[in-house]
Amino acid sequence: MKKITDYLKELGLTEIEAELYQGLLETGPTTVMGLSELTKIKRITVHFNVENLIKKGLVTQTIHGSRRQIMSEPPEKLKYLIEQKLDHLKNIQTKYPDFLNTIKSIHPQTRKEVEIKYYEEMESVMHIYNEALKAKEFRAYVNTEKLHEVFTDNMNLFIKTHSKRHNMYVWEIMQTSPEAQRYISLMPKKRYYYKLIPEGMNLSIIDYMIFDGKVAIVNIEKYTTGILISNEHYYNNAKALFNFVWQMLP
Repeated sequence: MKKITDYLKELGLTEIEAELYQGLLETGPTTVMGLSELTKIKRITVHFNVENLIKKGLVTQTIHGSRRQIMSEPPEKLKYLIEQKLDHLKNIQTKYPDFLNTIKSIHPQTRKEVEIKYYEEMESVMHIYNEALKAKEFRAYVNTEKLHEVFTDNMNLFIKTHSKRHNMYVWEIMQTSPEAQRYISLMPKKRYYYKLIPEGMNLSIIDYMIFDGKVAIVNIEKYTTGILISNEHYYNNAKALFNFVWQMLP
């Protein structure tokens, strides 16, 4: 039922309209009151939504004297809604060039020196890692153990990507941990370089990444958040500082 409801919603029906349409398919011709009893939806709500379904061509009504009956149209009629959507999208596509020119004339684009994007929750923060996986040069300070607690498949994703992308170079400074050791042992040795900070020292940051003109920070202390800064100046400074720390480590 959920699969049917979801598809009907994609066609533009509300959840209540989808439920009523399915109810009519199940029961056949009935009254508004009968449909209300079947679906456990208030009669006035059924009446209002049935009117919408009639306008959409999915429900028809017959009246005998004072008695009104409603019935669903065959499911094949849903194709009409699909055709309407396609026509609507074609119309939008036709208007897009004029719309774009109008927008550009009102809001001329200006070059942004710094672009900052903020992400919340794990799924959203994964956009940062998806960007990082496209990098040719990737540098990071990372607490692998802490990061693995939230992003459980993150290390495997980097290992697989680095194995496939032969133009990707990776440098990582990591806190010593069993997870870090496992990651190092599985990471392809070509184009991969790592250093471990001395035991007893802790990385307060979870993941600090430097790649392709961007600097990204991921934090999972209280809840998962991420910041992505796109700016060559920030990137070059962060890269230079990373290289300095790299040289200082044994």
